[in-house]
Amino acid sequence: MIGSVTTTRDGRKFRINRRHVRRKLDVSELTVGMYVVELDRPWEESPFLFQGFLLESEDDIYMLQDVCSWVYVDVVEEEWEPLDQQPGKRPPTRTRYVEKQDVARQLTEANRTYQATKKQVKQLMMCVQLGQGMNLQQAQAVVKDCVDRVVRNPNAILWLTRLKNQDEYTAEHSVNVCLLAIALGQQCDLAPYELENLGICGLMHDIGKMKVPDSILNKPGRLTAEEFEEMARHTSYARSLLMGRSDIYPGAVDVAWSHHERLDGKGYPRGVDGSKLSLFTRIVTVVDAYDAMTSDRCYQPGMSSLDALRILHHNSGTQFDSDLVRKFVAMIGLYPPGYLMEMSNGEVGIILSAERGFQLKPRVIMILGPDKEPQPERILNLAHAPQDDRGHPYEPAGVFRSGCFGINVSDYVQRGLRIKGFEYSLNDD
Repeated sequence: MIGSVTTTRDGRKFRINRRHVRRKLDVSELTVGMYVVELDRPWEESPFLFQGFLLESEDDIYMLQDVCSWVYVDVVEEEWEPLDQQPGKRPPTRTRYVEKQDVARQLTEANRTYQATKKQVKQLMMCVQLGQGMNLQQAQAVVKDCVDRVVRNPNAILWLTRLKNQDEYTAEHSVNVCLLAIALGQQCDLAPYELENLGICGLMHDIGKMKVPDSILNKPGRLTAEEFEEMARHTSYARSLLMGRSDIYPGAVDVAWSHHERLDGKGYPRGVDGSKLSLFTRIVTVVDAYDAMTSDRCYQPGMSSLDALRILHHNSGTQFDSDLVRKFVAMIGLYPPGYLMEMSNGEVGIILSAERGFQLKPRVIMILGPDKEPQPERILNLAHAPQDDRGHPYEPAGVFRSGCFGINVSDYVQRGLRIKGFEYSLNDD
């Protein structure tokens, strides 16, 4: 149920009860403005890059009709109940199809959720460091908001996980793992209450690091064997902090204790194999590794998204769950919008989106020339095989997070750059 409002129509008063549901439609019934949330086949078997998208044109509908027989769309059902209605009469029901909010508003609301969650994580970590009690009810409230945001529009909030700040790594990493876990859980068809529990697991998975000395946690060089042993104890510290609390989902204790275990039994702290690892632990293990690999740390710069996905794939079946890795790669995309792409000729741009069926040839707005100096901005569609000034075709050479090459993607968004399945433009005013 979304809620109820009272209105007056033709001199009569009505109470409108609204509820958000999904409706199955034959593809012949689709119209522009509907928001598709589920296909009649797995998303990774379709030509669509992102799960969940707005039908913005007739071409979008034709593409769906080529590959699907039916889909589910977001719907708001309205029950109009006359306040003067006689008892026993059933109120009329109307259906209205959901129109998604504009991208600027989506990003603003998503950022509000992201920042509130990060603030909550910082408070929890400070409480642990000072030996004070943790208010986990507030954590559960912000996680519920995270679930609502991810379910409503994963594109908007997951984009924020790509803007990384080394100085706030620990808090941002916990928020990112929470959001990425929720998004991956959605790919696994988890129910909303399960997504909330999974989000808590992601948010709290590294809370034990607050018991590790800062000299080890922030050491710029390689850890000694003794220092690594202390770092590895953060899983046990987390278990001790969370064990026995009645105000937290019990599975969060297991995930915090087990998220460095491996399917082949070569992880820590217990060295258990995959038969002892829950679905939530397997999900958090995948997204934790990805976010850690793509983040700048005090001892090394973050790697590209593409390289991190390759490592996940290489270690699937031994360290990571193969099915979850496959779903995660499909969710993130090899060339995720919002990331930076370096071309084989040295030019650098921001990945915008990819045409359906051309996920490996995205649209890119070029920012830097081969010398890594600013150049006039222009949009390239790699699906059209563009060539550079020397007549050589543009080929992707690497994918990097915001902040590399001196490019802060959020600066361009504030100027009006629209990224990902949204319509994009660059306003110069």
